[in-house]
Amino acid sequence: MGKIDFIDLDFENSKAKENDFGNLYDESFLEKFKRSILAMLERFLYFSGLLLFFEISFHLWAFKGFTSYAGLLVLMVFPLAIILSFLTSFFPRIVNRILVWLFTIVGEIFVLANILYFAIFKVFFSIQLIEKTNMKFVQYYREIIAGIAANWWMILLCVILPNVVLGLLSKFKVIKFRKASFRFSFFYGILLAIFAFAIVMVIPLYGKDEFSAYSQIHFVNTPEVSINEYGVFGSTEIDLRNLISPREEFSYGDDEDEIWVYQPESNETSTSDEENPSSVEEIEPLEPVVEEPKEPEIDRSPNILDLDFVAMAEKETDEFVQGISNYLATVEPSNKNEYTGMFEGFNLIFMTAEGFSTWAIDENLTPTLYRLTHEGIVCNNFYNPRTGGSTSDGEFVCSTSLYPVCGGAKNFRIVGQNSMPLALGNMFNMKYGITSRAYHDNDYTYYGRDISYPSMGYYYQGMGNGLEIEHHWPASDKQMIEASLPEFIDDDLFHVYYMTVSGHLNYNFSGNWCSKQHMEEVADLPYSEPCRAYIACQMEFDQALEYLIEQLEEKGIADKTVICFTGDHWPYGLTNEEISEFMDHPVEENFELFKSSLVLWSEAIEEPIYIDKVCGSMDILPTLLNLFGFDYDSRLLMGRDILSDTEGFVMFINRSFMTDKISYNSLTKEVINLTDEEVDEDYISACKKKLSNKWKYSERIMTYDYYQYVCDELGIELPIVEQNYIPDYSKFQK
Repeated sequence: MGKIDFIDLDFENSKAKENDFGNLYDESFLEKFKRSILAMLERFLYFSGLLLFFEISFHLWAFKGFTSYAGLLVLMVFPLAIILSFLTSFFPRIVNRILVWLFTIVGEIFVLANILYFAIFKVFFSIQLIEKTNMKFVQYYREIIAGIAANWWMILLCVILPNVVLGLLSKFKVIKFRKASFRFSFFYGILLAIFAFAIVMVIPLYGKDEFSAYSQIHFVNTPEVSINEYGVFGSTEIDLRNLISPREEFSYGDDEDEIWVYQPESNETSTSDEENPSSVEEIEPLEPVVEEPKEPEIDRSPNILDLDFVAMAEKETDEFVQGISNYLATVEPSNKNEYTGMFEGFNLIFMTAEGFSTWAIDENLTPTLYRLTHEGIVCNNFYNPRTGGSTSDGEFVCSTSLYPVCGGAKNFRIVGQNSMPLALGNMFNMKYGITSRAYHDNDYTYYGRDISYPSMGYYYQGMGNGLEIEHHWPASDKQMIEASLPEFIDDDLFHVYYMTVSGHLNYNFSGNWCSKQHMEEVADLPYSEPCRAYIACQMEFDQALEYLIEQLEEKGIADKTVICFTGDHWPYGLTNEEISEFMDHPVEENFELFKSSLVLWSEAIEEPIYIDKVCGSMDILPTLLNLFGFDYDSRLLMGRDILSDTEGFVMFINRSFMTDKISYNSLTKEVINLTDEEVDEDYISACKKKLSNKWKYSERIMTYDYYQYVCDELGIELPIVEQNYIPDYSKFQK
């Protein structure tokens, strides 16, 4: 009997269990359905709650509140919750438990990555950033530590709290991880259909304009906009879909632009019908007129090459390449002007200065920066808009006059694979038969610069392949200038590019070597430590420039050399509250935050040339090409010569823009008139279309290596710049 009782008891216990490994007894269909639905609801409610918690926490942290899109953001949580629930419902209890914990931890890691990336770079994380040339993000360990320290409460909230809650729910058997029967999986299908239908119905209610939720899901999305509308998980889903099936840019209508045709003005003057000599009265001859010598006529013809884009399109079979040519055929070029060729035959030292902005300029502490920004060509309305990829994208814009649509260092990697005939290194090498040089005082492979710089025509040396300087973080720009200057300063003509690093974050006196060197000099400034440390590290850059100019003057070539630079990005290592300390008022975050300075200096310019038009980083390359008298086609670039008569135009990462007439905030739809001239909707629509085209065709020019087609059309063969032998750098540390 004991044995029989044991068997009976075991059988009853098996009924009490959830039959994780199969049915041990007959169960009615209704009981199976009820058990399965409860198991699936349990999982669905958990993941819905978890994802809502992540989205609400991240949104409040990043955006400081909610917009009218809050309802859509909530709706977007449920489809992913259904998918996660489906993946954790039909296995034995122990497997379900492991999968629920695994997906919870993966979600926490994903949110943590988004928090830290935004905390450090002040832009949102994108799937496109997960790419081999961006993996060196881990070298930002100091910045990561600082980001964790500054946002520890957010990290605890989003990483620790969910684990604690899941542990408690498991312990008190609120979540039992029961197995559901797969035959009832249609329940998830019904749920998915309900929420998908709700989302499809809700999205059009927000409109269908260029920055609406509709446009973000149907066309190329902008993370800063789509995360605000769809949430961090929903935006990532859109991002993944766009990688698999790329979307077009938002369309502003099907009307085709007119083909631009160059029609030089005729110097001939029309005359009336020839008069009958016999009817002409005799007139006393006049005294001879002595004409004053005339100023030479300024060439105001367009900066173009012998490129027939219509013909190029007609003979092309690839529809995307054909589309680029058709677009370029509609672009009106910028014209030559009184400054064309002003610096022809001059040396050029071109820089992208790490973290440089107007706030680094102080007459006493950074006197060389003060001098350079108040002499030469002074741009009073210059902007350095943020990009998605930090320094590498800042370099990309300044060096190519294209917009970096791809995420992060991917743009620079593409540069290394493409023909870049308009890059300054290649232009100098082709015209003068020299070898342009590039230097960077950090790991020479960082962001793939060892690939991109040679493609742009530079013989490149960084730390690890020829540039020998002390190893600090950040490294000293002055030491870089001192080490590199002897290699070219005695050349008859030279072009050199520098990517500096002394101005790099974090801005403190403990981990920033450059800031620490000048700590005492900024001790009495009425700013917080990060602001003082920012100016201190820029003082190292200032001293590098001081040494550079001294050497140029000593060699007697300061009046035959141009120095040009701006920052790679605004100093995002400072919070907006800290930046406001420099301004004595809260900084406006959409436009004012990115207002900066462009240095365009030569000792040959005796009096400052002031430019008031709106301009930005994308305009630097065409401006230099015109000033140095290079033959180039301005239609191939997205920026415009600052000194030309074209209207100023600056575009921002969230699709806002500025012109000489207005600023347009894409997030608020606010239009601010910058002059007394009122503009109509046609003008605003034309600007939006211009922005969209610059965005779209920047990406296509790089993706399809369009400049190679230009080289083929013009018979250009770019010279190959041989690089030095690269030693084993596997043990090199930043």
